Amino acid sequence: MHGSDQQCYDILRMNQRTFAELCKMLTTRYGLQQTNNVYAKEGVAMFLEVVGRQDKTVQVIAEQHQRSSDTVKRKLDEVLSVLLKFAAYTLKPEEDEFSRVSPFLRNDGRYFPYFKDCIGALDGTHVPVRPPSNNAETYRGRKMEPTMNVLAICNFSMKFIYAYVGVPGRAHDTKVLTYCAKNEPFFPHPPNGKYYLVDSGYPTRTGYLGPHRRIQYHLDQFHRGGPPTNMRDLFNRRHASLRTVIERTFGLWKAKWRILDHKHPKYGLTKWIKLVTATMALHNFIRDLHQEDNDFVQWNTSEDYLAHGDEEDDDDDHQDDDNGGGDNDDADDYGGHIPYEPTGDRAMESLRGVITSELSRGRHLPY
Repeated sequence: MHGSDQQCYDILRMNQRTFAELCKMLTTRYGLQQTNNVYAKEGVAMFLEVVGRQDKTVQVIAEQHQRSSDTVKRKLDEVLSVLLKFAAYTLKPEEDEFSRVSPFLRNDGRYFPYFKDCIGALDGTHVPVRPPSNNAETYRGRKMEPTMNVLAICNFSMKFIYAYVGVPGRAHDTKVLTYCAKNEPFFPHPPNGKYYLVDSGYPTRTGYLGPHRRIQYHLDQFHRGGPPTNMRDLFNRRHASLRTVIERTFGLWKAKWRILDHKHPKYGLTKWIKLVTATMALHNFIRDLHQEDNDFVQWNTSEDYLAHGDEEDDDDDHQDDDNGGGDNDDADDYGGHIPYEPTGDRAMESLRGVITSELSRGRHLPY
C-alpha cells in the first residue's frame, strides 16, 4: 500500500503498520498465498476496500486493480476463508479474561469496587440482510426491514469475546441468548461469581445483571431528567453508563466497516454471515495491534453515546420472578461456569441490592 498513513486509513480502515501486520499474520499463520499473480497484500487490500465501503463492488475493484472480475472474486473468497479461521481464534475470551479485573474498571471510581466482578456486556444488534425468498418474513423485525440479529459479548477493551451471527431479525434478543447459552459449545458462560451486564430487555439471571425495573434507565432519560435522586436511580445510572461499552462497540464496528450499514446487501445469506463475522475479527485485530486507532479512540471516549438504535426494551415481558431460585448447584456441570436459565433468580437480585447500597454510601455527585 503506497501513499500516506491517512490515505491508507481512509481506504483500508487501518494504518499502514496494522495493514502490514494483518497481511503477515494471514500469510504466515493462516496460509494466505499469492494466486493468479495476485499478491497476498493486494488481495487483503481488495477485501478491506469491499467491507470498508458501501460503493466498492467487485466490478469497481476489478477496474481499480486491473484484474478480471473472476480473479477478484476468487481472491476475495480466499481472504474471507482465512479471516474466518482467524475469527475462530479471536472471537473468544483470552485465557485469563475472567480471572482478572479489567483496568478500565479498576481505574474508574464510578465503577470500582462496586462492579469489580463484571466481565463485560451483552446485547443484540440488527444488521441489514438479503433474506432467503422462502423465509423472508422471519427476517422482518419491528421496523419491517429485513435484518439478522447479531448477539455479541464484549469486554471493557471494546473487543468482541463472542458473537452469534445470522438469526432472523424477528427473533427476540432473550430467545437468541437462551438458545446460544444452552446449545452453543463455545458460549463463554460467566464463571461462578462473575457476570455480564444486560439491559432491561433481558431478564436478570445468574451471571447476567440487569437494571432496576420501572424507573429511568437509558442515558437519554437521565440527560432529560437530571442527576439520580435516589439509590435505585444511582445504580441504574452507573449500570447504564458502564453498559454503553457494548453500544459503543457496536457503533464503532458499524462505522468502521460501512458495508454493514448497506440497506440492501448484495450477498446471499450464507456469504453475508461470513462477511459480518470477518469484520468482527478485523475489529479485534485492530484493537489488539493499534490501541490508538482513531476510530477506537473516538468511540472509547464517547461516554454519552446513547444506543445503536435497535435495542429492545421490554420491561413487562421479563419481570424478575421473586419465586425463582438463586441456587447454582449445577454450576459444576459447566466446568465452574453458570448455565443460563430463563427463570427467576434471587441471587442476582440480592447482588443488585448490595451494589445499590454500596453506591449510595460512596457516591460522588453528580453521578
